[in-house]
Amino acid sequence: MGTMDSAANGDRYVAVYESAQFKTLRRRSNSFIVWASVVFYGWWFVGISLAAFVPDFFRTGLGGPMNVGLLFILLSLLLVVAIAVSYLRFARERLDPLSEQIRADLEGDLR
Repeated sequence: MGTMDSAANGDRYVAVYESAQFKTLRRRSNSFIVWASVVFYGWWFVGISLAAFVPDFFRTGLGGPMNVGLLFILLSLLLVVAIAVSYLRFARERLDPLSEQIRADLEGDLR
């Protein structure tokens, strides 16, 4: 393992980073991240706006100790779970096959 081997490996990783496959993988990943962020932060913006400007709406009782504010928090937790599950599914179907192909191409000489 000399410096020539390290330089060759470094060039190979740079080539993979600049490849069309890797750019596609990053674009797919970033598109999901943007979508999920808009949904999540939009939900919280609506909730904070309602709590700040229409506080009586959040105090509306739904039966027993439950009110709209508590329901909003529970739905927020469900939203987090839904985003996590959808990301796992998205990654399994759209990201993992492409990343496996990139890894196989990169490690093809090493196997």
